[in-house]
Amino acid sequence: MDEAALKTWVAESIRISAAHNYYPSYFIEMIKRYGERRAMARLMTSGEIQTGFSKLDKLNLAHEWSVEAGVLKFDKLFTEQEKDVARFRLAHIRDSSLQSRMR
Repeated sequence: MDEAALKTWVAESIRISAAHNYYPSYFIEMIKRYGERRAMARLMTSGEIQTGFSKLDKLNLAHEWSVEAGVLKFDKLFTEQEKDVARFRLAHIRDSSLQSRMR
């Protein structure tokens, strides 16, 4: 899978989020500034867990449509460290100790 496919997936993720009344405005701004792949990578290297991740979890969309899910789906485009962060966050999505690290 390549960056064109990633771009299409990100657009679909945003569309699905909006259909559930969640608008990932911070992520959209990051995409405008850095592009899809770089924005996603930056979110994985940040020590903060984005509130959008929690919102997608509450909508039962995180495992399929979160940035973390996208990093794993398009794994060839991301580093091992970025994929490790994505796996960790998805595996511990409801861990209350991580909630304090939300942005």
